[in-house]
Amino acid sequence: MYILYCILEERNEEAVILLIGQAHGAGLCDNSPNKQICYSIVYNRTDPREASIAAVHKLVYQSKVAKVVAKRQNKSTEIDYCISKFDSSIVYLKYSLNAMSVGDYRNLRTYIIQARIAYNGCDSEFRTSGKPNPIAKSTKFLEDMTYVGAYLATLIK
Repeated sequence: MYILYCILEERNEEAVILLIGQAHGAGLCDNSPNKQICYSIVYNRTDPREASIAAVHKLVYQSKVAKVVAKRQNKSTEIDYCISKFDSSIVYLKYSLNAMSVGDYRNLRTYIIQARIAYNGCDSEFRTSGKPNPIAKSTKFLEDMTYVGAYLATLIK
């Protein structure tokens, strides 16, 4: 936060503005596709690498939660397919962490996007069958999180 002080010099009546405090760059979530989700992931982090790691960890956790929710639904081929897609997404997300650990930020982003495609596959399976998706809110939330995770990955320099 900046604290602004205006000091008027008596001689020429020009305003002098002094900025007191530490200057910060643009916030990590300023251009996020979903600011609310981004803020919940980033919290008080200022390093995009740390924020990306947090995003992937949160995605893994939420994928496991979605899998539990899916297992509580009535058994169907669509739900079984979704469960397999949640398992696939977790594998992709772990690959993304490995990519990040070796400085491969391009593949970090690619694997996050692959997780999104897996979540979308669950929705597509229900659309194709003509049945309503009982876990649509879960997959939508996960898809939104992947947009934020992929965005954060682009900020790593």
